[in-house]
Amino acid sequence: MATAQTTRNHTTKTEKIFTVLQKFTSERAKNGFLIFTLLIIAAPLRFTNLGYSEFQDDEKKAMIRLATNQAPMDFLISQRKGPMQFLVSEIPLSITHDRKNEVAQRLPFTIFNLGSIVVLYLLILKLTNSKLGAFLGTLLYSVNGFIVGFSRIAQYQNLNLFFSFLSLYFYANLQSDTKKLTRSALLGTLFFCLSFLSHWDAIYYLIPTSYFYITFLKRPNINFRTKRKVTLYNLFVGSVMLIPFLIPYLCFHAGYADSANYFQRRIGLSDYGIAGHKYIFELYNPYITLPLLGFLLLCTTPFIKKNHMYFLWLLTNFLFVYFFMPKPGTHIYNYIIPTFLLIAITLGIISQNVRLAVKKFIILGFIFAAAFLFYQSYMLFVDHTTEYPWESKKLFRYETTPYINKEVLTFGFPHFRDLKYISEVMQKVDPSCNYISNEGKEITQIYIDNKFGESHDCLFVLSIKLPFISTRDNITFAQTGGRSPIYSYSQNESSLSKLYFIDRR
Repeated sequence: MATAQTTRNHTTKTEKIFTVLQKFTSERAKNGFLIFTLLIIAAPLRFTNLGYSEFQDDEKKAMIRLATNQAPMDFLISQRKGPMQFLVSEIPLSITHDRKNEVAQRLPFTIFNLGSIVVLYLLILKLTNSKLGAFLGTLLYSVNGFIVGFSRIAQYQNLNLFFSFLSLYFYANLQSDTKKLTRSALLGTLFFCLSFLSHWDAIYYLIPTSYFYITFLKRPNINFRTKRKVTLYNLFVGSVMLIPFLIPYLCFHAGYADSANYFQRRIGLSDYGIAGHKYIFELYNPYITLPLLGFLLLCTTPFIKKNHMYFLWLLTNFLFVYFFMPKPGTHIYNYIIPTFLLIAITLGIISQNVRLAVKKFIILGFIFAAAFLFYQSYMLFVDHTTEYPWESKKLFRYETTPYINKEVLTFGFPHFRDLKYISEVMQKVDPSCNYISNEGKEITQIYIDNKFGESHDCLFVLSIKLPFISTRDNITFAQTGGRSPIYSYSQNESSLSKLYFIDRR
């Protein structure tokens, strides 16, 4: 009897373990499928035609460009951003040794952007315990124009998003976990520091970071000794990560007048106005995106009490950007991020408290909206039969407005003028001759090896239709009167680049 009882108990334990394991495996499989679906949706928006567009000026600035006898560390501390984007840019450069290879330079940043989708899904799932909320919230994020545009350039935003979401993911563990608290806190601090060293925009995540940590410090089931140990370890790791860079960085910029002027232009009282913010948002997300997000945000208001921290995060980021950034530019995306979190968390709450029919209605509505936003982002950033925003583009019955603005706000949009080949033509004709162009020299000098500026003996004149620096369109050159171009690049039967050669010798 004893043997039979022992065997039965053993069988029961085995069945329980198998049941738990099966449930765990099933949950992982479901999450894996949903993440895979998100990546399949997001990938075409990020990788298709990634190398079509020529570099913009800010992409060149993301590469390490050492002056004569300049040490790498001296270069890094002289920049206005942290060192991470320069270090990431060195990865493809160390392989290709080609500064004009657009795909190679952008690829690491695109992968970080794609990785941020995975981390955001896991973060929302942790906060809501709702696969539906995590999936739909992340879906909105993955097809948003700002996020798609950033994914198609070699710049810091992709690093900020990835590391900031990872930081919040590990800090969120401090709210409820009882094991591995030190590891979670240290990883949260590590990734926050990496985000901060990518760009100072990491400060826009301080509200949720502080909330998660304060919640941890208030937990009655964690003793004071553990809280003190975790806090001291985090202070140590944060100091080791940041101080070796920040001290020389601050010393350099404190004594540099141009840096002081730059930061004064960036931080101060703003009179940009809500119309300016709306213009930037709709440049990346025209048509229905703004009313859609506005409606979804309105739906979150009945849950303010449950989501007070996320409302505070959204409000703080908005007020700071609105009042204290004279030239906010695309930094307005920093108050769009908490909007996605608010919508996702609210969806998680609603989905757990409504009937199946209502849940199906919500899912169908989101899929329809996401399908349109996918199409919109694809047509704006991937399709280049018409190069929006330099040219108007039709989305269903909606006609976009061409972009003409002194401020460069166009990140990730398609723009190609065959500058790489034009440089080869100039080198073959006469590498000693200078060139001028109506395109900004900050763009042309990325590709063209000839020297920029007027010259008396010989001169190349490069005339660009709809240049990247949009305010320089329709500029004509008297030197080209009566001459035929030696090379012309055309698209859709329209000549976009004309190269003239004037030999006065």
